[in-house]
Amino acid sequence: MLNIEYYKDELKEIIIRNIGIDSITGKPKMCDELFCLDCVFKDQDACSPKKVEQWLQSEHVEQVDWSKVKVDTPILVKDILKSEWIKRYFAKYENGRVYVWKEGKTSWSAVNELDVNSWKYAKLAESEE
Repeated sequence: MLNIEYYKDELKEIIIRNIGIDSITGKPKMCDELFCLDCVFKDQDACSPKKVEQWLQSEHVEQVDWSKVKVDTPILVKDILKSEWIKRYFAKYENGRVYVWKEGKTSWSAVNELDVNSWKYAKLAESEE
């Protein structure tokens, strides 16, 4: 028997107590490699093992490669996990953050390239269907 098989329950417990999920990439990271503010669990029960277990048992959702999304693509954004999605148009992806044109504008109607703001959570609008 391999160690991974023999210690599977202990290893699972260690993982559950020491991982967070990056709110931008959706990928798991060790807690010491991730700021709490950048973790999807920050708005919940502060890294509750129950929440991590629920995430581990949930269906995988493919993440968006924001560096390949075209300017003015319709997307949905929000800052608080439990809040409603807001309709916006994609402006850019920079330093791990998704930026949208302010107030529902597009690149055509925005004042200039600084007329943007970033959001913690974003997804393509078509993924809402």
